Amino acid sequence: MHNQNRPTQVIAVGNQKGGVGKTTNTLHLAAALGELGKKSLVIDLDGNCGATRGLGVGTDWLGTFEVLLGDQEPLDVVVTTDQAEGTDLPQNVELMPARRNLEDFESEYRKRNKFADPTGTLAPVLEKVRGLYDFVFLDTAPNASAPTIASYRTAEWFILSTEASKLSVDGLNDALTDIVAVREAGNAQLRLLGVIMCKVDSRTRIATTYVDRIRKEFESAGELGAFDTFITRATAVERAQSDGKTLFQTQPDHKVAEQYRSLAREVLARLETASKINGAVEFKPEVREASNA
Repeated sequence: MHNQNRPTQVIAVGNQKGGVGKTTNTLHLAAALGELGKKSLVIDLDGNCGATRGLGVGTDWLGTFEVLLGDQEPLDVVVTTDQAEGTDLPQNVELMPARRNLEDFESEYRKRNKFADPTGTLAPVLEKVRGLYDFVFLDTAPNASAPTIASYRTAEWFILSTEASKLSVDGLNDALTDIVAVREAGNAQLRLLGVIMCKVDSRTRIATTYVDRIRKEFESAGELGAFDTFITRATAVERAQSDGKTLFQTQPDHKVAEQYRSLAREVLARLETASKINGAVEFKPEVREASNA
């Protein structure tokens, strides 16, 4: 039974570059928050269906494509453990799944609504689920598709996902610039909640160099810069995802699972701090390349 009075936080997770752990971080952070009693809805806004596949949900469900077009009500397509036979979602995590047809959303929408803006379709969806979840995570595509732009326009918070590498840092530059542009273009409430550094091999000098550089470059964002907790590289994560699971379901005692628990506590602490200062946080849209890396 849904609690109708939850103070919902809408968080978009992304990066302009693909393959930087965006979906992995989304699912594991939602699962870690679930252990703490926080209920999350993950909305898969990527035509590659990463979150859908990562939770072991087949891609034959109605989902974000139909909801954004207005053909289905949001709660009618949300997948729960009870509804998905043979699927065991993490505790307190539910999913609005995606199919490959999401890649055709914009063209289909414009066929039906010639003069309407397809990036405005997510806001009414979020209003219908607000109050039912503590967190709504928007798992975005690494491109400027209409659903991705819609996530920027409607989210309250943005979490950037990155690897400790030059190309990933370049992606951060682009994403930060986009966040600033969105704030100036209408969504003034959008704030950077933090940067998750993942797939870190702390045994290598180049990785630790980039971790240090990213942290220093986000000092201007105060407590809402790079998270103190970073996620180390582990094959156990890939094995769990290939089985449609998170580490919390396959190896809950793994060190990376504990890192995500630490990250979840950081997220909650930052949100509590931000609420006390009314989210008045400024940051600079620039991350410089690490030197000598």
